Amino acid sequence: MTDHYAHWTKQIDGARIAHQIEQLSEIGRTPQGGVTRLAFTREDAAGRARLREWMSAAGLQVQRDAVGNLIGVLRGKNPDAPILACGSHIDTVVNAGKYDGIVGMLCAVECARVIQANGGLNAPLHVINFAMEESARFGAGYGFGSRVMTGAEISKQELFARDRSKVLLARALQELKGWETGAKIATERTALAAAHKDIDASRYDWTRVRAFLELHIEQGPVLERAGKPLGIVTAVAAPTRLQIILNGEQNHSGTTPMPLRHDALAAAAEMILAVERLANEFAAQRVVGTVGMIQAEPNVMNSIPGRVELRVDIRSADADAKRACVQSITRALEWIASKRGIGMELETLTDETPIAFSDAVIQSIERVCAAQNLDALKMPSGAGHDAAHVARVAPAGMIFIPSRGGISHDPREFSTPTEITRGARVLLGALAALDSTNPKDPRADSRTI
Repeated sequence: MTDHYAHWTKQIDGARIAHQIEQLSEIGRTPQGGVTRLAFTREDAAGRARLREWMSAAGLQVQRDAVGNLIGVLRGKNPDAPILACGSHIDTVVNAGKYDGIVGMLCAVECARVIQANGGLNAPLHVINFAMEESARFGAGYGFGSRVMTGAEISKQELFARDRSKVLLARALQELKGWETGAKIATERTALAAAHKDIDASRYDWTRVRAFLELHIEQGPVLERAGKPLGIVTAVAAPTRLQIILNGEQNHSGTTPMPLRHDALAAAAEMILAVERLANEFAAQRVVGTVGMIQAEPNVMNSIPGRVELRVDIRSADADAKRACVQSITRALEWIASKRGIGMELETLTDETPIAFSDAVIQSIERVCAAQNLDALKMPSGAGHDAAHVARVAPAGMIFIPSRGGISHDPREFSTPTEITRGARVLLGALAALDSTNPKDPRADSRTI
């Protein structure tokens, strides 16, 4: 960060950001004090409309692509310079906290406001709100909007996914468009055809981007326990997600002798513990494993469960360790099913590769932290983020601020106004620092600037 830009960071208005966080948390407020703003719902549309107003007020010219990503453009003094970009998401899980991606999104807008008020950067700035970062509604991979923008494959299976109300993802895309633009809401058949066209039309030209930055709450306890004010993310763990269907034998719970039972739910219970045990064996290699969903049928008191569906989430920033853990878990599940005489269908829903962020972007953030006298911690992220998808096609980096108690995806989620303001100042400083250097070939290597 050059002296020319150093005074800009002092213009970050933390009170404005805090007020906007509170306003946005009212959209989708739950009785428990959390927020439910699932992707492509009316609540999501209302939140994005509010965000669009704030983006425009900050001086951004806002565009909407065909799948709902919002791109706010601030022209640079040199329109031909490689673009600097930042942003995050505002959709949530069920009964979520109010910080998650929202902090990063609103801090990016605040940075744009300060940049605009001071005459702009040399480079154009794009502030991006990614659609459907959370997989909570449809259960597919995270970061739908960023995957579409970066040209990642969107599978037919994903477009055919349904939420708990049996709404098709492809139709939900069209419903959002209808609420936001007034377009006619399609039938399922026409929605699928339209979704394919919309995905193709929403590819973003990342060859024009010099660097992408995302500010986010940590969603974990590492920074707080280490007593560090900020995290510089080096890599993002990637998930392997499994769907397991167990087919036992439904029968009367009072008349079926214990030795003759094929209880799918009892098998599932043993499998859940096996996932936990094996993930613990790989914990030193930063592997985590969770059975986050279970559905049993017929789900009544007096019947032996005949069918159970489980979904397993295994993550690590170490691809080899994750692969070994998944193989161990798969063998264990097969053994349990065989021992209990239970039929098992196992399908891999997603199997993503961990991503490392650009060394040069990381170094830029480090220099800004040093200039602001911040003792930052270099660390991997256990959670997935839009920046991880961007990093596959352009230089990218992330900044973490602490999460109190390491709590996230819960109404108790909290980061202090001071921490949020500090994060915004580092984000602004990093954008300014990247703008101040003039690479000969910014696209020569996706890992360098």
